[in-house]
Amino acid sequence: MKQSETTVDLLGIAAHPDDIELSCAGTMLLAKRAGKRTGILDLTRGELSTRGNPELRAKETEAATKILQLDWRKNMGLSDGNIEVNQKNLISLIRHVRHVRPTIMLTPHKFERHPDHEAASELAHRVAFYAGLAKIETKDDAGKPQMPHRPLLVLQYMQTYTFEPKIIIDVSDVFEDRMNAMAAYHSQFGRGEKEKNANAPETFLTQKGFYEWIEARSRHYGMIIGAQYGEPFWTYETLGTKDIFSLVTKKIA
Repeated sequence: MKQSETTVDLLGIAAHPDDIELSCAGTMLLAKRAGKRTGILDLTRGELSTRGNPELRAKETEAATKILQLDWRKNMGLSDGNIEVNQKNLISLIRHVRHVRPTIMLTPHKFERHPDHEAASELAHRVAFYAGLAKIETKDDAGKPQMPHRPLLVLQYMQTYTFEPKIIIDVSDVFEDRMNAMAAYHSQFGRGEKEKNANAPETFLTQKGFYEWIEARSRHYGMIIGAQYGEPFWTYETLGTKDIFSLVTKKIA
């Protein structure tokens, strides 16, 4: 199938705007710099967030999207705090996946601190399979039947809870921009002049040392593979490679 302006090679699925930026923005940036088309599908607008509001978060998302140089981004507008794994949401997500036809899909890990993240993970897990079934019929915005499509690889990214990675991506070359994309959500992470006198309540994301924790974790996973910074992923599948030497990331044995 010829690639259209709406198809992407790498699609990130997120329960809330900022989830991808917080977890695997480096991997998105690496794909973009390698000439791949990238996109993010946010399931909710994050309207239940303790800090900020949907309008501010939309502006922050726009800023982060520019930093990531995404080719496509969409918000499904599901209810924050109430992402249901039901047939309606399943079909809606199938329509989006068939629309952008990703080769690889990045999703939340199946076990997470936030219930929305776990629900998003389960929805994405089901959609990655069901979107490939021809007898599940969907139509695009113009009312035309969509062709089935199944991503070839689904990787689950790390948020709060840790896991034993199946693969770690070296994001050292893009780490500064990866952190800048996260920092675009200043209302959520408490960085910037606007937060100094905001009298906004403290949250898990704004506590002292949060940025340092993100950097330290990236350094930890980077060190494992001999890189400065790394992003960990888990997958149900067995991974393969055509180039055995592409697996070598260490400089010291």
